[in-house]
Amino acid sequence: MRELCVLFLGVASLLPAATPTHVQTFTPQAIHFIGAADYSDDDLANAAGLKVGESYTAGDLNRHAQQLLDTGLFEKIAYKFDGNQLTYTVKMSAQGLPIQVENLPVEGSIDDRLRLRVPLYRGTVPPSGSLLEDIRLQFGEMLAAENVRAHIAAEVVQDPVTHHAIAVRFRIDSNPVKIGTLKLEGVSDFLKPELERSNALSDVPFNTGHSAAEIEQNIQAIYAGHGFAAADVHAVRYGYPVTDVGVIRVPYKVTVKEGRSYLLGKVKLAEDLPIDPAELDNLMAERSTFMPESMFLQYLVSQLEMKLKGQGCSNCRITLVPQIDESKGVVNYTVGADLTPGFRPGAATPQAAGNGLQSFVNR
Repeated sequence: MRELCVLFLGVASLLPAATPTHVQTFTPQAIHFIGAADYSDDDLANAAGLKVGESYTAGDLNRHAQQLLDTGLFEKIAYKFDGNQLTYTVKMSAQGLPIQVENLPVEGSIDDRLRLRVPLYRGTVPPSGSLLEDIRLQFGEMLAAENVRAHIAAEVVQDPVTHHAIAVRFRIDSNPVKIGTLKLEGVSDFLKPELERSNALSDVPFNTGHSAAEIEQNIQAIYAGHGFAAADVHAVRYGYPVTDVGVIRVPYKVTVKEGRSYLLGKVKLAEDLPIDPAELDNLMAERSTFMPESMFLQYLVSQLEMKLKGQGCSNCRITLVPQIDESKGVVNYTVGADLTPGFRPGAATPQAAGNGLQSFVNR
C-alpha cells in the first residue's frame, strides 16, 4: 500500500505572527531526495512538479508528493521542510518489471528510445501508475512517426506456474498486425512463385523482436528444400507499415545470396530426439520416389513433426542442422527438435509451431 507522510520543522519561524496558518507558504531553497540512488534530485523534483524558489502551501506540497507517488515507482514517501530545504525520504517499489513488446512496428533500440523520452525510465516499469502510462503514450508517438494509428494496451504477464508478475507487455490490440509485402533481391526466378505463395511468409502475425529472424529461417527452409543448404538470407524492415482494411502490414526487404545447390546425403536423428531410428529408416526408404530428390527433405520433416505431435508434443519445432561437404557437393543433416519446457506436451506457448520446414535452422 502506498503511503504519504508529512513532517514540517521550523515553519513558524518563516512566517509573520499575524499570518493565518491556513495560508502559510513554504519556499524551499533546496530540494533533496533520499532513498532513490538511481535518480538525481532534479529528476524527481521535475517528476513531482517542484521547483526551488517557488512558494507552496501545505496542500500544494501534499499534491506534489502524491504526484510522485502516483508514478508507481515508490511504496512510501515521507517529506519534511526545515525552513530552508525540502527533503523527501522515499522507499522504492519492489515491483519493477521488465518490458515485453509484442507487435509494435517500431525500429531501433526500444530501451534506448524510452530512456531518452521518459526521464524516470530505468529499464523496468511498475505494474501500474503514471510512469507506465507515460511509456504507453510514448509508444503511441513512436508508432505515429511510422504512420501507424492504433491503440496500445499494457498488460501484466504472469508466470504460468507461480502466477507472479514477471513482465509488462505492450501490444497493439485495436488492429491485427501482420507481415506485409516482401521485396525480394537475389532470388532466382524459379523460386519467386513459391516464396510469394508460401503460407509461412504471407499473412502471418508480426512480432517486434522475432519477425525478421523468422522470415530468414522460413526462406532458408524453402531454399534447403531445393538443395540450397548454404543460402544466406537477410531480412530488414523496408518502409512504413501500411494499414489495409484495418490490418497493419509491415513490409520487409529480403536479400538472398543463394550459393550453390547440394545433393542430399545422409540424415540422422539427434541423440535426444524421442523418435525410433527405425521410423526414420522407413521414411528414408521413400526418398527415391521424389523428383527432384531435394524435395524429399520437406516431406521428411513434415512426417517427423507429425510423429512428435502424436506423442503429445503439439508445439514442438523440428530443426535441421546441415553438415556440408563442399568437395562432394553433398549436404548431410542432423534432425533435432526444440523440446524446451515451453514446448512440452500441455505447456502454454506464445505462438504456434510451424509446419514442414518452417522451423529449419540453417546454422
